[in-house]
Parts: sequence; C-alpha cells; structure tokens
Amino acid sequence: MKNWPVLKIFFVLYLTICVVYTVSNWETLSYAEGWGVVYMIGLIFFGLIGLLINYILAKAIKNTKRLNLAGIIISILFMFFLLIELKIFK
Repeated sequence: MKNWPVLKIFFVLYLTICVVYTVSNWETLSYAEGWGVVYMIGLIFFGLIGLLINYILAKAIKNTKRLNLAGIIISILFMFFLLIELKIFK
C-alpha cells in the first residue's frame, strides 16, 4: 500500500465525519424543509473538490515532501475558511 498524502487523509476524514454527522443527526437536519441536509450536501461537495485538488496535485508534484507541504497548507487554509463559515472565527 502506498503512503497517502496529507491532503488525501484530511479530506477522507472530513468526508467521513460529514457523512457520520449527517446520518446520526438526520431528524434534526431534515426538519423544516430539510435545509440542514442541503447544507451538509454542500459541505460534502467541498470535500469531494478537495479530493480532486489532491488528485491534481499528486499528478503535478512528484516529490512527496513538496506534495505533503502543499497538502498541509491547503488543509490549514480549508479549515480556516470552514471555521469562518461556521462563525467560530470572526
């Protein structure tokens, strides 16, 4: 098994958490027209875009250290923007 880049691990964990949260809180998310489910689908879509970015970077950057460094920077930026969206950072 090949070593997974940091970005791929990050987005696989992110998608897993999104799916588990959606399934475990389905009643709450689908209450009153289901806008919580729509929001979660949007978050899952961003996770899939992150995996696409990982795929593109893995094809473009062959050096593992540079790929992981780029993955760490993208992961930190993604978490920062996600926390701003969730209004944890202002």
